[in-house]
Amino acid sequence: MFGANKTKIITDEDKINEVLTRGVENIYPSVDFLKSKLLKGERVSIYLGIDPTGTSLHLGHVIPLRKLAKFQELGHQIILLMGDFTAMIGDPTDKTAVRKKLTHEEVMENLKEYKKQASKFISFSGENPAQFKFNSEWLGEMKFKDVLEITSLVTVEQMMKRDMFARRSQEGKPTYVHELMYPLMQGYDSVAMNVDGEVGGNDQTFNMLVGRDLMKTLKNKEKFVITTKLLVDSSGGKMGKTEGNAINLDESPDQIYAKVMSLPDGFLKLGIELLTDLPLTKNIESDPLNAKKLWAFELVKQTHGED
Repeated sequence: MFGANKTKIITDEDKINEVLTRGVENIYPSVDFLKSKLLKGERVSIYLGIDPTGTSLHLGHVIPLRKLAKFQELGHQIILLMGDFTAMIGDPTDKTAVRKKLTHEEVMENLKEYKKQASKFISFSGENPAQFKFNSEWLGEMKFKDVLEITSLVTVEQMMKRDMFARRSQEGKPTYVHELMYPLMQGYDSVAMNVDGEVGGNDQTFNMLVGRDLMKTLKNKEKFVITTKLLVDSSGGKMGKTEGNAINLDESPDQIYAKVMSLPDGFLKLGIELLTDLPLTKNIESDPLNAKKLWAFELVKQTHGED
């Protein structure tokens, strides 16, 4: 499916090691499995899926987008997948209550600027262009017998192992069947595209591993999964809308710079690792103010250009 492209594959071990370690939480089935493929010059296909539940990409999306970009630079096939079907249901990850369902029209309105924003990090043109896909192309066309076939491959017990479902059960809150179906739908994206791998935040590990299991069962294929670290402070505090410190890509350069500067210093180390190419040996603890200025400048440069 992806093998006909004549793009040169870079097999430099130092570059591969950087891709497989910087900002990475885990690699499944193992680092050695994926590293072996890359060193041999196998051209792999890897995707990032995003559900357009808001009108702009944010820094949380930038982390796996940057990892996707590194694979593109090495000559591999990358895919940015819009979860225009799954977004109508809503990913239950980390949600203690059911998400509000969106219409397809609302989802499509949300994602209008996504490709343009993503193009700051990955290229949709040139010799090795990224592909831009929508999962409604296959999920929206499935018949009920197809859905039943997929659901027969997993158990309710497997789905209920997810932390948020267990918490809801303990708190007497409901878990709806469509929410149990979500990991299966996301997992089926891998099957429909017949990819070699997937990248996403470590909060998506469960969903991505469901896709890995489906690939084994339905395609007899070992899909690799790369989970990236999340941008948290030194005490584990998250960045996001709930915390009031989310940074969206549709914000102005001044807004982004100011928001980064207002973050607690606990975000600095991970911020530089995940969102820049700056050397990790830079001693940020001795001069956190200048380190934060450098991080903010690098981020604005990526999102809006150096000017």
